[in-house]
Amino acid sequence: MAVTDPLSILFGSTARVKLLRFFLFNPSKEFTFDDISRRAKLVRRTARTEISALERAGVIKQKTIYMEVEGKNKKLKAIGYTLNKNFPELQALQTFLFETAPIDGKNLLKHLRQAGVLDFVGISGVFVRDFEQRLDVLLSMKKLDQAKVEKAIRSLEAEVGIEIRFAAMSTEDLLYRVGMYDKLTRDFFDYTHQILVDKAGVKDEAMSSSYRA
Repeated sequence: MAVTDPLSILFGSTARVKLLRFFLFNPSKEFTFDDISRRAKLVRRTARTEISALERAGVIKQKTIYMEVEGKNKKLKAIGYTLNKNFPELQALQTFLFETAPIDGKNLLKHLRQAGVLDFVGISGVFVRDFEQRLDVLLSMKKLDQAKVEKAIRSLEAEVGIEIRFAAMSTEDLLYRVGMYDKLTRDFFDYTHQILVDKAGVKDEAMSSSYRA
């Protein structure tokens, strides 16, 4: 069987692009097949076909992983998949897929405003190309509706094909956490981030609390 140029099989379908983004923007994580199918919002048959294609291209690789099972001390052995960090065109591919994905502050705000009036929205992680960071969006509202926020985030996830890690809370809670050197907010402000909305003076509170802006 002739060796296929990896780049010639990468962009065969929308599902494949979604999976590429999924792995490229979660470079240090390992996923089971069920995780991938669920998080990338793909039917199982499609997911299996596209995972196989990405394996052949050398972008991802199989890895034995051990999963914790609720109520049991012993971990379950399973087949997992992870990004192949030795793929020769990895950085170029990551940059290309980031540039062509609608992953930006404007699109995020368009979705989030469906959840209500926003007091604070900050972005980090995948939005600033820091794929190892734990949080992508930090937001607050005076009247937080967690269900509506989650629905807005899930809508954006379906559009861009990746999981978005977010923390949503009341504005009062966010200001309190910032003032108390809370780990979640400290990790956000101490690393690369951008502030899109700040009606509550959260950035000023963070700076006065000895954070790095």
